[in-house]
Amino acid sequence: MRITSMMQNTQLLRNIRNNNSDILDWQNKLSTGQKISKPSDDPVGIGYQMRYTTELARNEQYLANAKTGYGWLSQTDSVLQQAHDILQRLNTITNQAANGTITPDIREQIKLEVLQLREQMITVGNSTYDGRHIFNGQKTDVKPYSSDAANDNTDMGIYYLNVSPSVTVEVSIPGEKVFGEAGAADNIFKLFDDIAEHLENDDQAALSGSLGNIEAAVERISLSLSEVGARMNRFELIENRIGDEKVSLTTLRSSVADVDMADAIIQLQLQQNVLQASLSVGARVMQTSLLDYIR
Repeated sequence: MRITSMMQNTQLLRNIRNNNSDILDWQNKLSTGQKISKPSDDPVGIGYQMRYTTELARNEQYLANAKTGYGWLSQTDSVLQQAHDILQRLNTITNQAANGTITPDIREQIKLEVLQLREQMITVGNSTYDGRHIFNGQKTDVKPYSSDAANDNTDMGIYYLNVSPSVTVEVSIPGEKVFGEAGAADNIFKLFDDIAEHLENDDQAALSGSLGNIEAAVERISLSLSEVGARMNRFELIENRIGDEKVSLTTLRSSVADVDMADAIIQLQLQQNVLQASLSVGARVMQTSLLDYIR
C-alpha cells in the first residue's frame, strides 16, 4: 500500500493529539493526587477504591465508638472513685459518732456532714458523659436520682457500642448495681438516711451496726471499679486494633488511588519529550512534503 503525504500527516496529527491527551492526564493526576478520575480509567481499580473507602468509613465509626466507650468508662471510673472517697469519709465520721463520747453539737455537725455527703453521692449518681447519664441504663437522657434517691428506680438496660460488624461491648453499669435497688436495705442512699436518723436519735448501737453496711457499700463500689477497669483495658486494646486496621486500609486504598508523585513527574516529562519529538518529526515531514511538491 502506498503511503501518501496525507496519510503521514493524519497519523502525525493523531500522535500529537494522543501525546497532548497523555500530558493532560498526567497533569490532572499531579494536580489531584489521584490515579483514577473516572471509572473508565481503571474499572478494576475503582472497585477496590470504593471498597476500601467504604471499609475506612466503617472503621472510622468503630474507632469513634471505641474512643467514646473508653471516655465513658474513664468518666465512670472517676465518679466511682469519688463515691469511694465519700464512703470512706462517711465511715470515718460514723465511727467517730459510734465509738466516742460526743456532745450534742458535735453530733449535729456530724449529721449535717452526713447529709452533705448524701447530696454529693446523689450528684455522683447523676453524673454524665457527653451529656448522657451514665447510671441510668439506656435512658441516658433521664436523670436517675432525685432528692428521694433511696426510692428511685433506675433503668436496668445496658448501653452497648458496636466496635466491629460482629462485636458489641457493654459500656454502662446500671445504677442499681452500684448504689443498690430502690428501697432495699443495702441501698447506699438509704444508708445515709439511716445514719442521719441514728445521729438524730443518738443511737450509738445502730451507728455501730451501720459500719458493716458502709464496709459492704465500699466493697460494692470497689467491685464496680474493677469491672470498669477491665472494660477500659478491653476498649484500649480494641482501639489499638482498629487503629492498626485503619493504617492497613489506608495503605491499601493509597496503593490503588493515590499517585506516586515522583513517578508522575517523570511520566509527565517523558510525555512532554515525546510530544516535542513528534513535533520535530512532523516539521521535517512537512518540509519534505513541501519540497516534493515544488519539484
